[in-house]
Amino acid sequence: MAVKKSIAIIGEGETEWWYFETLRVACRYKFKVAPDFPQHSDIPHMAKLAEDYVKRETDHVVCLVDMDRLLKVPAEMATYQKLKKKSSRNVIWIETNPCTEFWFLLHFLPQLSTKHYETCDDVLPDLQRYMPGYEKTARYFRKNNLYKYLTEHGDLQRAIKHAKELTRLSESTPEDKIAYSQMHRVFELIASMEESMR
Repeated sequence: MAVKKSIAIIGEGETEWWYFETLRVACRYKFKVAPDFPQHSDIPHMAKLAEDYVKRETDHVVCLVDMDRLLKVPAEMATYQKLKKKSSRNVIWIETNPCTEFWFLLHFLPQLSTKHYETCDDVLPDLQRYMPGYEKTARYFRKNNLYKYLTEHGDLQRAIKHAKELTRLSESTPEDKIAYSQMHRVFELIASMEESMR
């Protein structure tokens, strides 16, 4: 009999919580989206929550980080780098620059783009071309199933492919400050866990 594996996903705010909660329900995954109630968390709070899940013997803890604020505040970036380095090996930090909405945008882009987005507000007009009326509000998230919309109107495999390539480019030329998302790593982790439980 396969050993049941566990995963907790911790986001900084409501967007990540709603996205992964709708994905979890749609795909009937067993992972936990934490915290139970969406709130805006800072990096030290996320790191503490992650270590709490590790102590509870959670196999993998994924921390989703929007880089736009960190890149603007060197002290917060230093804190993030320090906490990331000393995290347990079960904790995986997933970055998106500038924000999770860029990951959503990758579902729709017909080809790879290395456009630079300074802030999340810069991403929204491009995203709203594909997701009319999108806004970062609980009201919007309650009315619209994020995961369902992105997979029915966009292409998850395209988003994963773009994310892999942009992550590679951002690591090879960090000075270019291109937008990127490491979100593909979450899907790779979920796929490997599902495979190991078969």
